[in-house]
Parts: sequence; C-alpha cells; structure tokens
Amino acid sequence: MNTLVFRVCDESSPYWADLERLFQSEWAEFSFVDTYRAKPKLPPVILAVRNNEVIGGLAYSRFQDPHGSSEVVWVNAVYVLPEWRGKGIASELINRGVSQVSATTQSNLYAYTNVPSLYESLGWLAVGIESEPNHSVMSIPLRTQPRV
Repeated sequence: MNTLVFRVCDESSPYWADLERLFQSEWAEFSFVDTYRAKPKLPPVILAVRNNEVIGGLAYSRFQDPHGSSEVVWVNAVYVLPEWRGKGIASELINRGVSQVSATTQSNLYAYTNVPSLYESLGWLAVGIESEPNHSVMSIPLRTQPRV
C-alpha cells in the first residue's frame, strides 16, 4: 500500500499503540488511557497511514468550554512525522476532525496549539483567553450535518 490513507481507529486497532507512541514523541505525558477510557463519548481517533506506518494522527479530549462551564470536545493532539510535514496531512486531519464532531452536542470545536497559523489557514479563529506564551486557544463553529 503506497497510498496515504486516512482512517478512524480505536483501541482494538493494530495502529493504536503506534499512534500513542507517535504522540508521546512530542508530548511525553500523552496517554490514550487518560483521555479515551477516562472520558467516554469522544469521537474516534483519526490516523494517517502510509505503507502500513502511522505517519500522523489526531485525537480528542474533553475540557471546559472557554465560554461556559460545561465540558466539550477539544482537539487534544495533532501530530505528523517531521519528514511528512508540509504536504497537507495535518490540515486534512484537522478538517476530518472538525467533520466528526457533532454540532448537536456543542456549537464550536476548540484546540490549544502552538501553531495557530495552521488553524487560521483552515478558518479557525483565536479565542481571546489567556494562554501560555506562543500558544493560542483556537475555535471553529460546527455545522449541523445534513440528514440523509
């Protein structure tokens, strides 16, 4: 399989541990157990796979809505191996991630990032709340999916 493939996965996937290790290469404390088992009702993880190798992925978490008190879904991690960056893979992961989160459960999707320009290029806006230096909270309105 030479083609880049995007797919959803869960803990039964053979790629689950590979993606967790990929995320841990950037965020040592990342753990699927902490997010997906402890916080149910998250959309599935999205993988980017080429030649049966995980080269990127996107995962979610639940955190407080920056404009309210309820917990909502956030993009928790987006990562693409350095040698695959600049090819639109992170953008595709983020766009697919947005389409997975239902507007019936929340009005916006959020991300906390050190690369706000990537999100801005995809139509996300900065949320004017305090964050660490060189980081931003980003938001995009969710659309109601048409009924089929």
